[in-house]
Parts: sequence; structure tokens; C-alpha cells
Amino acid sequence: MRGITRTTLMMLTLSLLASWVRAQTAPSGGYTLAQCVEYARVNNVNIKIARINEQISGVQVQQIISQNLPQVAVSGSVVDNYKIPVTLLPGSLASAAPGSTTSTTGGVGSSTAVGGTGSDQFIPVKFGTQYTATLTGRVDQKLFDPSLGLALKAAKLSTKLQAQVTAQAEQTQAYNIAQAYYQTLVIDLQRRLTLRDMASSDTLLQQEQVRLKNGTTREIDFGRIQLNRNNLQSQLEQQTRNYEQALNQLKFQMGMPMQESIALQALEIENQLVVTDLATPDQRFFENRPDFKQLLINTQLQDLNRQSNNRGYLPSFGIYGTYGTNAQRQEFNFFKSGFPWFQSGAIGLTLNWTIFDGNQRHQRDRENRLNLETLRLQQILARESAQLNLSNAQVSYQNLVTDIQRERDNIELARKILSVTELEYREGIATSVTLIDAKDALTTAQNNLANKLISLYQSRLDYENSQGTILDYVTQK
Repeated sequence: MRGITRTTLMMLTLSLLASWVRAQTAPSGGYTLAQCVEYARVNNVNIKIARINEQISGVQVQQIISQNLPQVAVSGSVVDNYKIPVTLLPGSLASAAPGSTTSTTGGVGSSTAVGGTGSDQFIPVKFGTQYTATLTGRVDQKLFDPSLGLALKAAKLSTKLQAQVTAQAEQTQAYNIAQAYYQTLVIDLQRRLTLRDMASSDTLLQQEQVRLKNGTTREIDFGRIQLNRNNLQSQLEQQTRNYEQALNQLKFQMGMPMQESIALQALEIENQLVVTDLATPDQRFFENRPDFKQLLINTQLQDLNRQSNNRGYLPSFGIYGTYGTNAQRQEFNFFKSGFPWFQSGAIGLTLNWTIFDGNQRHQRDRENRLNLETLRLQQILARESAQLNLSNAQVSYQNLVTDIQRERDNIELARKILSVTELEYREGIATSVTLIDAKDALTTAQNNLANKLISLYQSRLDYENSQGTILDYVTQK
């Protein structure tokens, strides 16, 4: 029990220490988008897997190189022939007369004539000894392999391909993080605006309570204002839940543990919302996209595969050498000195050449050429798809820039109307209905701006992602 308690305390201490270390490394003032992306590049599981696969690809290149270096192997065995196989020899080969019984003694076996008569008799003979031991070494070296150079090129291209897969994983993760990040900020912005509206409603509600006691306002007017305040409270609670869910989504994309707390730098509409015009993209922007680069590399790999298949018509040569030793004993005394070990060795050349394979290579060549044509068509499709996404993102962004400016003007106008209406309401000129309408108009304008903000950020992310520059964009934020 004491050991379990000590272990539990140790684990608790380590957990608290890890939390303290993470808290110390968290940026002061909250995470920026660039810091979120940088955190994900270290901790996100998908990116880790992509990097491991990249390392595996590098190891595979070394494996191909190793296959063409000298191959050295050693084999050996120790055998106990507790029942030696029997071979029948013609009786005429025996020195004894046919029909007689012969017994052979010595280190190699024994025999006794059996069956038949005269020259048809056979003599059973046991060859070998009870114990044998062998030890053999062999060295092989390829002299000419027609597909070796192509295999090395393919292996190095595979490493480049895996590097692009890693780049795409990082870009995809950066895109997902940016989406979650901006959505979280906008929800937080909505929440803070609602809090500000609630503070204003609380002040007005307190004033109305005094006026209600003094009999200078009606109970129904007080009820309308209280209902508006309650609606704001419900809206705030829903926004708080949405904010927690958005934070969890952001932490998941970053690879951050759910139990860890995170703070973001707040978004201020008046100060931080800077809408800029989009730069004109390069004509061949699609060549920066990792998926397009993968298509190009896959096309090269397919072409190498075709060439390697055609080189299979050529022969391959190799050289080898063997050296072995063996011993045969009637007793298990291999480790005693004074008994002979018999040596053997050989050096030779090997040739592998398939003269006719039933047109298998010819058919594979046709298949490879068709695959190449498919990859070239996929390049065209990927290029057109990227151009479509870029064009749509540009149009959407430009429209949203106009909408954002309009919504900001609407908010300013709604605030002025509300300010005047509140003053008129206190003076008894405006009704409570007019006041609530003015408050609702401001809330609607603020929500519209928040929704447009999310769409604006989404369009900008789509614009950068379609060019393959999303990682550069978010790391500047």
C-alpha cells in the first residue's frame, strides 16, 4: 500500500511539473496564429507521422544502395545421423562370393548381402558417419544490373515525394488551425460585444427600477427592458458554449491536450481589422502547391518504372566465391584436436537473362504508358481546379471587403440611433418598443459583422491555400 501511495504521489508530482512547464512555455498575452501553427508543427500527430514516413523513405534509399554492395553470408550445421540411410549395391561389386554374407567395418559403415540369387543379389551399405559438421562462407557481388541506376533515381524521387507529402500535411494543418483560430476569435468578439450590451442593459434596467418605484414609467416598459436583458443573457451563455467548443477544436488541430488551458490574443474590430487588397498571383502559382508537385514527381516515378521494365530485357551478371570446411565423425568430438577438417572452395560467375517471358514486359510497358497519360491528365485537372478555387476566393474576398465596410458603418449608425433613442426614452419622447428595436438593430449589425468576418477570413485562407502559400501567410500572423 505504501508503495502504491508513493507511486501515485510521484505521478501526480510529474503531472503537475509537466503542467507547470507548459504554462511557463505558453506565450504571454495569448497565442498568435503563427504560434499556434508553430506549436502544431512540433506536436501534431499527423505532421509527426508524415515526418516519420519521410525518414522511412530515406532509409529505403540506403537499403537499395546496400543491395548492390558485396553480400557476405555464413552458414553452418552440426548433424547427428542417429539412423544412417541404407543404399543397396549390386552384389557383383562386393569382393565376397554371391550368396555369402559380407560385413564391412570401419569409419564409413557396414553391409550384408540380401535378396536374389547369384549376380542379382544386393548388398545394403551405410554411407557416412553418425556426426557431421559443416561451416560455409559465401560472398556475392553484382557486376552489372541494368535497373540499378533507375532504382536509385526512383528511391531518391520517393524521398522528394515524401517531403512534399510532409509539406502538404503541414499546409493542411495550418489551414485547419487558421480556420479554428479565426472562428474562436470571432466568437470571442461576439461574446465581448454581448457583454458590453448587457452592461448597458443592466444600467438601463437599474434606472428603470428607480423610475418604476417613482411611478414615472410603466410596468410593461420595465418588463420589455428586462426581457431584452434576459435574451442577451441567453445569447451570452450560448456564445460561451460555442467558444469552449471552438477552443477545443483549435487545441485538437494544434495537437494540444484537451485538459491544457490556452489563451488567444483578442480581436478588436476597431483596431485590428485591417482589410487589404489581394496581390495579383503569379501565372504559374499552382506549381507552388504540394499536391501539384506530388503529381509531377509521381509522373517521373512512373516513367522510371517504365524504363526499368524495358531494361529487364537485358541480362545481369554477378560474381561469387565460397569457402567451406566440414568434418565427419563417429563420435561427437569436433572440438578435439588431432582429427581432420576437410576444406572446399569455389569462385564463379552468375548470369540471369530472361530470353522470352510470354510478352509480359510488353504488356506492362503498355500499362505504364497508359498510367503516364493518366498522370498528365491529372496535372491538367489539378491546374484548372487550382485556378477555379483561386478565382472564387478572389471574388468572394472582394465582395466581403465591401460587405465588411457596410456592416461597420451599420454598427456606427445603430449606436448613434440607440444613443439618441435612450435619451429620448428617458425624456419620455420615445417608447420602450422603440428603445428595444434600437438595441436589437445594434445586436443584429454586430452579429452580421461577425458572420462576415468569418467569411472574410475563410476567403483569405482559401486564396492563400489555392496558391500553396498558406503556411507563409499564417506564420506572419
